[in-house]
Amino acid sequence: MAALDELEEARAVWLTYEVEFAERRKKEKHDGLRRPGSVDDWHRLTWGGFGVAWCDDPAVHPREPLAEVLRRLIAALEREPGSACPVCGRERLAWKYDLDHEPSAGPVCTDCGILVPRPVLTPEALADARRARLLVSA
Repeated sequence: MAALDELEEARAVWLTYEVEFAERRKKEKHDGLRRPGSVDDWHRLTWGGFGVAWCDDPAVHPREPLAEVLRRLIAALEREPGSACPVCGRERLAWKYDLDHEPSAGPVCTDCGILVPRPVLTPEALADARRARLLVSA
């Protein structure tokens, strides 16, 4: 029952985000902005809630409940990009390839396992994650 309650709370968080997203896009379209911005790429890739808080390795995942993870990811999309994982706050990101989901490559937090949405990271943080990937594979 606890797992079901956790999923239901996460679902409520996601549905609220979906409603707010639709309202924002409607306003943007009304104002003449037909093409979504890069922040909306994450929403497009997670359409319908698929892969919202993706962890490619089931052994490495956030400690927080799914609803809190979603809140942190959504909040990160609504502020300026940073250099840390929006879920756990750590800066240990590594670029991973051949992920079991779209996008098939991207920055993954080595502490909590979340595939971090690219728009929430600065260009420097993305470059650091790519360098970390090169160091790990060397």
